[in-house]
Amino acid sequence: MAGPLFRPYGQIGRDAGRPAGLKSRAMPSFTANADYEEKDSDPIRLEPGDEVTVGPADRAWPGWVWAADKDGRDGYVPEDLLEPLGEGRFAAIEAFDPTVLTLRRGDRLESLRQIHGWHWCRNERGEEGWAAGYLLKPAG
Repeated sequence: MAGPLFRPYGQIGRDAGRPAGLKSRAMPSFTANADYEEKDSDPIRLEPGDEVTVGPADRAWPGWVWAADKDGRDGYVPEDLLEPLGEGRFAAIEAFDPTVLTLRRGDRLESLRQIHGWHWCRNERGEEGWAAGYLLKPAG
């Protein structure tokens, strides 16, 4: 699955996914339990209002659907990010960044947002991106 971000508060950054009043709240910490590297070199990236067509839902990851933009980029996006326009067309209601973090076993990560089994994380180098929940174990 091309991994993704949904920018819930309009931008990706140090406080992405956190309402203004919760910026200092500790977020869940995880350790990568395996190596992982994404292979999709040109996944779909969306801004609010971008139109897409939607294909089948991902049976392994409920809540994610296959979407394609007018330029032919495609990939899975959270279905609750899309608003139906009719005739098989949908519009993004939030920005979506498909960046997937490259993981190495033992990497420590902070989860900034969790959507349908995927976590938008920040690693110790300050890099941000998606990580599948099955690749993470709670830090202890």
